Amino acid sequence: MDRLQIDLCLEVARELRAAAEETRQTLQASHDFVRRSHEQSAAGPPAGCKDDDLGPSNQLVTSLIEAYEAAEDDPDTQTRLLLGHVLHHVGRRIAGVMGPRAAGIAVH
Repeated sequence: MDRLQIDLCLEVARELRAAAEETRQTLQASHDFVRRSHEQSAAGPPAGCKDDDLGPSNQLVTSLIEAYEAAEDDPDTQTRLLLGHVLHHVGRRIAGVMGPRAAGIAVH
């Protein structure tokens, strides 16, 4: 291998490491969100929450996170993207039910 190829390999390795770290942080945030959701569910429905829309179930959220994590090993990027979009949609539903303050998110 010449020096140019070595440099290219090192750059690719750095980018992969950065992408892996970003994924790790996203998954950690998702796990934290599910944990807070479990805690909130144990405490009962949030004040002012409409009875007809309590948001997605904890089982659904946990299953989607597990599916997203499992898809990391799948070579099909469309599967990972689709699961990412589904998680985003479900996260927005949760946010609509509980609001940012209950989720521990500072809003300025």
